[in-house]
Amino acid sequence: MLHSFLALAAVAMGSSQLVAATNFTMILGQPTDKSITVNVRADSAVELYFEYGTTPTVYSSQTKAATAGADPNSNSYFLSQAVLNGLQSDTQYYYRMQYRAAGSTAAFTPGAQYTFQTQRAPGSSFVFCVQGDSHPEREKSMFDPKLYAQTLTAVAAAKPDFYVTNGDDFSVDTLQTPYTTASVTGRYTLQLPYFDLLGRTAALFLGTGNHEETSLSNYNLPTDNANSNQVPVWAQNARNLYYAVPGPNDPITGTFYTGNSAPLQKIGQLRDYYAWTWGDALFVVIDPYWGSPAQVDTGLGGQSSSTPKTSDKWSVTHGDAQYQWLKQTLESSKAKWKFIFAHHVMGTGRGGVEIANQNEWGGVSADGTWGLTKNRPTWPMPIHQLMVANKVSIFFFAHDHVYAHQQLDGVTYQSLPNPADNTYTAFNADAYASGEVVANAGFTKVSVGPAAVKVEYVRQWLPQDEKPPAQVSGLVAHSYAIPAVAAGSPTPIVTKVINAAGGAATAAPNTWLEIDGTNLAPAGSTRTWRGSDFVKGQMPVQLDGVSVSVNGSLAYPSYISPTQINVLTSPDAMSGPVSVRVTVNGVVSSQFTVQAQVTSPSFFAFGGGQYIAATHADGSYLGPATLYPGTTTPAKPGEAIILYANGLGAAGKALNLGSSVQSGTLAKAPTVQIGGAAATVQFAGLISPGLFQLNVAVPPQAPDGDLPIVANINGVNTQTGALLSVHK
Repeated sequence: MLHSFLALAAVAMGSSQLVAATNFTMILGQPTDKSITVNVRADSAVELYFEYGTTPTVYSSQTKAATAGADPNSNSYFLSQAVLNGLQSDTQYYYRMQYRAAGSTAAFTPGAQYTFQTQRAPGSSFVFCVQGDSHPEREKSMFDPKLYAQTLTAVAAAKPDFYVTNGDDFSVDTLQTPYTTASVTGRYTLQLPYFDLLGRTAALFLGTGNHEETSLSNYNLPTDNANSNQVPVWAQNARNLYYAVPGPNDPITGTFYTGNSAPLQKIGQLRDYYAWTWGDALFVVIDPYWGSPAQVDTGLGGQSSSTPKTSDKWSVTHGDAQYQWLKQTLESSKAKWKFIFAHHVMGTGRGGVEIANQNEWGGVSADGTWGLTKNRPTWPMPIHQLMVANKVSIFFFAHDHVYAHQQLDGVTYQSLPNPADNTYTAFNADAYASGEVVANAGFTKVSVGPAAVKVEYVRQWLPQDEKPPAQVSGLVAHSYAIPAVAAGSPTPIVTKVINAAGGAATAAPNTWLEIDGTNLAPAGSTRTWRGSDFVKGQMPVQLDGVSVSVNGSLAYPSYISPTQINVLTSPDAMSGPVSVRVTVNGVVSSQFTVQAQVTSPSFFAFGGGQYIAATHADGSYLGPATLYPGTTTPAKPGEAIILYANGLGAAGKALNLGSSVQSGTLAKAPTVQIGGAAATVQFAGLISPGLFQLNVAVPPQAPDGDLPIVANINGVNTQTGALLSVHK
C-alpha cells in the first residue's frame, strides 16, 4: 500500500496520531537551468496541474491540467509526469499542485507549497546530500523503516538542492523465483514514499548498486523458468518510469545532461551514467554494471548466486564507451570542483584506496604487475589516474555500509554510511587501513562554495537509542574541508626515488624510500613523524598535507621537507615500472616512474656513510673506534652481531597493513659475506615497520680491518662499498 508523505512524516516525528493521507508521492528530478520534472503517483484517478512562481503564494505560471494514467504495473495506482518549464536559472521557485478526481467538474484542491532550485550560477554556494546503501529489504539486519524516514526528514531539513543515492536502494536479488514484473517493480515503488520525505524540494539523482541486478551479465542470461534475463529489463524500466532519471539529448532537458546515449532493446536509453554542472561543480554518476559482460558482483539469488562474480577482475569493466565519455567529460570541464559517484571502486570488493590501484581502476594486476596496456590497450590511463589528472575532488561510493574518509593522490575517497541501520554497525571497517572510519547510521551533507567544500557526516539514532551528549541525532560525527587550490600554488616535482638505505633506484614492498625533488612539502614544513601522528596504532599516511602513493597504494611518510620525503611503501606486491606521486595540500605531482622488484636489499648505514648500522649482542654500537669515539667498537672474529637492513621483502606472516607494530621471520634468510667469507645467519626477520634484523656470526677467520659486507636475497645484492669493522 502507498504510504502518504504526511503519514511517514508523522512516523519520523514519533507522532502517535497520523494526519489524513494525501494519497500522493511527488519526486523531483532532472533539474536544469530552465525546467524541473515532477513524477506523481496517486492511489486514485486524478486530474492535476502545477502552478509556480518566484514569490511565495504568487504563481505566475502553470502546467496544463492532465489526467494521471493508470500505473502499468498496478491496477490501484495512477501516474503523472509534469514538466515545470520556462524557468530562470539560479532561482528558487515556489510551487504547488492543484488536483481533483478524474472526470470531476468540481474546483481543484490546492496542495501545500514547496520549493525547488534551478541550476546555480558559478560562484554560488549550495548544499547537496548523499546516501549510501539503504537496503530496505534487510529490515532485520541493517534497515529500520522509522529510522530511514527520520534520516530523510533530516535531509529535507538541511535544504539541499538535490539528493544523490549510490545504489542498493532497490535490491531485487533476494526475491523469490520465478521473478515477476510485480515483484521487481515493487522494489522501486517501495522507495517512493520514503523519497517523498525529501520535502518535495530536493531533486533526486539515482545511482545503481550490485543488488539491483541491472547488469549486462544478467541481460545476456539465457531464457529460463525463473525469468532471470527479464529482471534487468523490468528493474531498469521501473527505475526510469517512477523516477525522472537524466539522459542525453532528452526531449525535456535537451543537452543539459550528457551520458549514455546508446539504446538497449526492451529498455531504450539506460540512463545509467550521466553528468551535469551546478554552480562551480561538475557532477558525474558512473555505472560499473551495464558495461561489463562478466558478472561484476553477486548475481541473481544473492550471496548463493548461480552466476557468481568472476575471479578475473580484468574481465569486469565499465566499458570503452563509458570510459571515453568519462575522459571527455572530465577533460572538457572547467569546474572548480569535480564529484564522481558510483556504487564502489569497480562495483565489487571492499575498501577504498586499498584497492584503488587494481585492474582498470588503477592498472595493476593481482600479481602486482602493470596490466593496463595489455588488458585495456585503448585506455591511456586507468580510472584513478584519470581522476588525478583531471583534479577530481571527491569520489563518493557505497557498498561497504560504513562512513570512511580517505585520500589518494589528491582525490578524496568517501565511503558513505547506511541511512537506516538501527544496529549502528561499522560494517567492513577492517577493509580500511587508513583514514577516519565511523559507524552507521546517517547521511552525508556537502556544502559547496567558491572557496571550499565542506563534508559532514550527520548521525541519526532512533529516539530510544539516543544517549546524550555523544549519541544524539543531528550530531556531526566527522567533518572535513577541501580548500580551493590557490592560484599559483607550486606543483610538487619529483626528481629522484631511491632506496633510502642503499641508494639503489628501485622500490619494493615494505621498503623505505627516499624521494627527492622540489615543492615536496609546504614552505617551512620540515619534520619527522611524531606520536600525535599515530592514530589507533596506525602509521600516518599524511603529514602536514603531504601524502605519497607508490604503485597506486598510499605510503607512510616518516619525514617531510620541501626537497626530500622518506616513506615506507605498503606491503602490497609490486614489480616492473611503478608510479610515484606526491600530493601537497591537494596539488599533485606528475607521475614519476621507478623500477620495482620483489626485494630491494640494502644495509642501513651510520650517518649515511659506508659503515653499516650494526650492534654487538649487548646493544652497543659496532664500528671503528674513530667513528663515534667512546661509543663504537669493532666486531671480533666469530662474534654474534646484529645488522639492520631495508627492503628484504615480505615477512613469514601477513603484515598488519599500516600498523606501527610489525614483526615476522623471513621464510628464506639472505646469505651474508664479510670480507669475502660466508657468515652464518642465525636469524633474519622484521622487527618494526620496514626494519629488518639479521643476527650474524662473523667468520672466525675474518682479518682485522674495515671489511666489505654484502647480503644477497632473491639474487639481488645489497649496496656496494658497505663496510664492517673487525678487530681481534
